Amino acid sequence: MTLPVTVWHWLAAVAPVIALFVLVTSGRVKTRTASVLVAGLTALLAFTVFGAGPGVLGVAFGKGLWLGSWILYVVFPAMLLYRIAERGGLDRIGELFAHLFPNRSENLLVLAWLLPSFVQGVAGFGTPIAVAAPLLAASGWRRDRAVAYPLIGYHWSVTFGSMGSSYYMAELTAHLSPSAGVVFAHHAALLLGVNCLVAGALVLLFDGGLRGLRDGVPLLLVAGVPMAATLYGVTSVVPAVGSVAAGAVGFACALGLSAVTRLRRPAVVTAPAGSAGGAAVATLEPPADDAASRRRAVWLVSPYLYLLGIALLVLLIPPSRAWAESHLVWGPSFPATTTGLGWQAPAVSGYTPLKLLTHPGSYLLVACLLGYLTYRAVGLWRRRPAVELAKAWLSSVQSTAISIVALACVTDVMIDSGMISTLARGVVSATGAGYPALSGLIGGLGSFLTGSTTSSNALLASLQAEVAGLLHVPATVLLAAQTAGANVGNSVAPVVVLIGISAVGGGFSTSAVLRTVLVAAALLMAVVTLLTLALVWLA
Repeated sequence: MTLPVTVWHWLAAVAPVIALFVLVTSGRVKTRTASVLVAGLTALLAFTVFGAGPGVLGVAFGKGLWLGSWILYVVFPAMLLYRIAERGGLDRIGELFAHLFPNRSENLLVLAWLLPSFVQGVAGFGTPIAVAAPLLAASGWRRDRAVAYPLIGYHWSVTFGSMGSSYYMAELTAHLSPSAGVVFAHHAALLLGVNCLVAGALVLLFDGGLRGLRDGVPLLLVAGVPMAATLYGVTSVVPAVGSVAAGAVGFACALGLSAVTRLRRPAVVTAPAGSAGGAAVATLEPPADDAASRRRAVWLVSPYLYLLGIALLVLLIPPSRAWAESHLVWGPSFPATTTGLGWQAPAVSGYTPLKLLTHPGSYLLVACLLGYLTYRAVGLWRRRPAVELAKAWLSSVQSTAISIVALACVTDVMIDSGMISTLARGVVSATGAGYPALSGLIGGLGSFLTGSTTSSNALLASLQAEVAGLLHVPATVLLAAQTAGANVGNSVAPVVVLIGISAVGGGFSTSAVLRTVLVAAALLMAVVTLLTLALVWLA
């Protein structure tokens, strides 16, 4: 069923998006209040303009409550892990990274660009930010910047991360043939590989200006070019491991550069003891830290090492991943609904299933337990009443929980009422042959609302393929723009930003993060648009 696309319907469909964007970025309204207001506005418009009756809205809000709970199972353990690590002294972890990468710009690239991108290759939603943001904050970066920088740095790895789930969703939804799927992977990897380098450069620029960029260029090129090349080469064969392979190569190159740099450190020239004006003797300056301090740093970061190790152990080995994904799985079922305008939402069995053994929240909980036991065993646990830890944790999760559930309800009401379809088709009708310039933006809009590139591809990939046929341009190009744009939109999605804020203990607004990320997202989306137009022209 295709809904009528009139100016009135299109304005009603875009109103919640504009309202959410303005309220969240203004900084004048708390994210919790903005989310509830937009949820109410969305329900009102769905009812009055799109004919979504009580039954449609009831089912949509039921889906939203479940989806919000799914996300909260990431947020709550992420906040708890941060509180435990904070109690153990995570603020002293900067010495570990300062030893390996004494250059501030290189340290930033490792924590905000390489690390979360590699983690995204294995475990998606929330996990990369839950790992990277606290480490940046502990290494001295302001907490809002500690959230913003990895959101910019890792975005390129989402499509081929989580074992390629977003890529496969777009390929299957658009009904591509195997050969077209390979071409789609090539086009997507090209767009994302370029944005990989641009994202690293933007992180450096935003933190240290031109000087920061100049200091970080060696690592940016040494790690970034091989990462982009690996992404392009691997995804044509096995898309599922594209991001994890690229991230691993980038890390290996960074460690290699670190080793070479340490070997090339200049010798310290000293005069022998007891000599006056005697010949100088070249000696190597001893490292500032010893083995004990390095071990202490590793213990401090151990909760996040446990998190990464568990995810790798379960998800990177195909048999263990297959077993985990097929056990302890449950999701609620919802009936089909039809609006007064005839828009149908099909019945669904196992909506957004909770796979307990592969859900990031489960890994975070295990990391919490292992981190606590490790801190107790090595004497790092700061002995304070447990109730103090519980109060700090609960105070930080309350407002976040309301925001996330409300935003999830906005998403499902817009989907089940046909608002998202109307919005996208309205853009197509208005732009005609100029649509390829906006195809990436459409993908970004989908992930801005849903907080997921996979969801954006599920909603909009078939539309992109359909429009490509009407405009006689390769569907693989518009699909590449769709998923690359969705990656960019993912970096500014309020739900994802809230996960990052929760990972560093909360206490500041979403707008504080978005003020940094939005500028970067605009530049990254411009790159996607220019490359898309170039591919259309070459076709």
